[in-house]
Amino acid sequence: MKKTIKKLPKSQILIEVSIPQETFESYRDKALAHMGEHMEITGFRKGKAPKHIVEKSVKQSSLLEEMAQHSIGEHFSKILVDEKIDAIGRPKITITKLEKDSSFEFNAVIDVFPDVELPDCKKIAAKVNKTKKDVEVTDEELDKAIIELKKARAHNQKIQDEETGEEINHEHKEGEEVVDANLTDEDVKKFGPFETVSDFKEKYRANIKFEKESQEREKRRVETLDGIIGETTMELPDVLIESELENLIGRLKADITNAGLKFDDYLNHIKKTEDDLRAEYLPDAEKRAKMEFIMYKIGDAEKLVPKPEEVDREVKRLMEMYNGADENRAKAYVTHLLSNEEIFRFLESQE
Repeated sequence: MKKTIKKLPKSQILIEVSIPQETFESYRDKALAHMGEHMEITGFRKGKAPKHIVEKSVKQSSLLEEMAQHSIGEHFSKILVDEKIDAIGRPKITITKLEKDSSFEFNAVIDVFPDVELPDCKKIAAKVNKTKKDVEVTDEELDKAIIELKKARAHNQKIQDEETGEEINHEHKEGEEVVDANLTDEDVKKFGPFETVSDFKEKYRANIKFEKESQEREKRRVETLDGIIGETTMELPDVLIESELENLIGRLKADITNAGLKFDDYLNHIKKTEDDLRAEYLPDAEKRAKMEFIMYKIGDAEKLVPKPEEVDREVKRLMEMYNGADENRAKAYVTHLLSNEEIFRFLESQE
């Protein structure tokens, strides 16, 4: 077998293969056996006709095509292994020479993981980490949050009253109802397992602080990844970008369906086609694909993997929440999330 491998744009490679006549002929018996299994020939039970009878009953072109499929299946897989090619998706095969008593030739174009040399990710992360600020919750922020909480609870109570048909005497005031941050011990007991206003405010302040810290952490994570992407040159294969695009569109469709709407009605309302949305989402899909690949490269370089017991625990919890879910898919999902978390913690630890 002769082969040549050429790099193409967008992380694709072209493999040109030539199989000698003698080697190609060795697939004749396999091809005849496979074709014979599905043939009905007078005088024989289905699939039981002798090889020479089958050969007389098939077109020469069909036999050559069957031989070609067996040859491609075996040699292409061997090339990927021997050349250590990290292929993505299915190859595009083109037969360039298929003749009787001759060599067999074909080309294969396949997407591969791009060759990427990451920048100094630790240095980039350390620079972002230096911008970290201590998060505090002021009394003004706490009062504002309490007012919003009281408004939300009053609104929900009004809806419940309307649904149950109960007539409640509500005090009406001219203009917008005034809601302040004042609370009593009786008020906070309606919000949850709280005994006093002091107890409630302490825990509510802690919750607000946790949310602010989470937002700040997410902001720094995005900034770190943006910094790494900005210093990384790569040509992503279209298949990876298309995969992320499908995820984004799929999530949008699910959100619209969960809201009780039809996707076609949504498109009519915004006066756009699905192709319009795909064009709008394409830059974001490309960025997400780059982020995913960079995360994979960092995790691989630093040997960052989640602990098996953590994965098992989260999979068990997920399976209990979603009864009947596919366990293998759940494990893949959990492993991906926990792997990314390990990588982010590694980046956040850089000084």
